[in-house]
Amino acid sequence: MNIIWTLLAFCVGCFIPFQGIITSNLSQKIEHPFGAAFINFIGGALLFSLAIMISPVALPTFKKISSIPWYLFTGGVIGSLFIFGALFALPKIGSSTFFAQVVLGQLLMTLIVDHYGLFNLPIHKIDSLRVIGVAMLIFGAFLILKK
Repeated sequence: MNIIWTLLAFCVGCFIPFQGIITSNLSQKIEHPFGAAFINFIGGALLFSLAIMISPVALPTFKKISSIPWYLFTGGVIGSLFIFGALFALPKIGSSTFFAQVVLGQLLMTLIVDHYGLFNLPIHKIDSLRVIGVAMLIFGAFLILKK
């Protein structure tokens, strides 16, 4: 396991709650949840527009883009579903409960992805340690819900 990439993943995880919280708060300020989500994605689009402009890598051709399977274009929709959930559920159930459920859902789904090697990822079979880890997370999510 590479410690640099592991630390990067941890740091990214530290910022994810802020995306939902900030967008939820913005929604309340402008009194429009979809407007807040739109502003959220404009910020991301601007950041990646800048990254494309300074990147030495050429953009793909239309021919290359048209040969890509349709489901590989759904990442933005999935990100939007996260923001949609944060806009409506987070203010009602709180950030700890919301993110406990988000992390639990992510872990359960990624266990399936890893076990079967979906999306051309390396196979990492479900074993007893992973099952214990998921059980501990389920228990932790339960404790957060009980507050």
